[in-house]
Amino acid sequence: MNRNQYAKMMQDIHETRIAGGDVTACITKYREMYKYVYVYNDSCFKKIFGAIENRGLAASFLNAILNLEGPRCIGKLDFIDPSVPGGPFVKSVTSDLVAEDPDKNRIVIEVQHKGNSTFKDRLVFYTACHTLQSKVPGDTFTLRHVDYIALQMFDAYSDSEDYKHVVQLKDQHNVLYHGKNVLTIVEIEKFLNGNYDTDDSRLAEWLRAIDLVNNEFNGETRNPYLEDLQNAAKLSNFDMDYLLTEAKNMSDHAYELSVERDEARLEGIAEGRAEGRAEGRAEGRADGLAEAKRSAVIKALKRGKLTVEEIAEDNDLPLEEVLKIQKEQP
Repeated sequence: MNRNQYAKMMQDIHETRIAGGDVTACITKYREMYKYVYVYNDSCFKKIFGAIENRGLAASFLNAILNLEGPRCIGKLDFIDPSVPGGPFVKSVTSDLVAEDPDKNRIVIEVQHKGNSTFKDRLVFYTACHTLQSKVPGDTFTLRHVDYIALQMFDAYSDSEDYKHVVQLKDQHNVLYHGKNVLTIVEIEKFLNGNYDTDDSRLAEWLRAIDLVNNEFNGETRNPYLEDLQNAAKLSNFDMDYLLTEAKNMSDHAYELSVERDEARLEGIAEGRAEGRAEGRAEGRADGLAEAKRSAVIKALKRGKLTVEEIAEDNDLPLEEVLKIQKEQP
């Protein structure tokens, strides 16, 4: 199923439960309609690629993203707690999938559905938090390798034709300074909407496989990853307890906005309301501040102990404003 279909199912399950309806029948209805879940949903992604029985699937996907071949390939993964302590100044950082290879090098993958002005800051912040956790125990400064992978459902590099971007710490001559931290960004929407038919890389094949699953594909294809992914992404693998919990705690706000409505229109309304509330609060604060200064000026004028110039300076107001208030007084 696609993103909106998954959102509709989640809302329907939740509302059926709240109304005391037949949740089993509701879920059965969707299992008859759809064979697979929406892979890029945060919780589904974790369950598909973070399950112990799917470690081989996850390793294959990561090898494709990181372009690892031969002896450099990730063969065995150990999944670790995705809640990463962030030091004394923040509580925690949660990533969709956190794993370690046999050498304890860390691989982190996260699906990001919405871009905004802070998404780059967030990526750097998350990478820094995982870097803190990569310190070799007993050694003050030695760090292990950290690969942070961001699967982005939005266009982050509008001027670039590439859908995959590798970011590392380099000097002004583009010489690599520190190679243990690698940030890999994959623009999913750009790949799906772009002209990459001739791209036969493993990553391209993986992205096509996920897209086929999200579109309920059941035909013949030469895609080498599709069958295993289909088996892992079956809606029947997600039991009622899981679906009820997911429906109740829908983590991706964009999904909630898109249910049964035009997502773009809803997001515009939501953003407009948020901006309106922010502007209202700002105007309210401004009005309150202006009224407080006006009251202070009136009291000072009535006391008659200060000149209008001194009153203006004390209240950080233009002299003309104080003179105007003075004229208005009886």
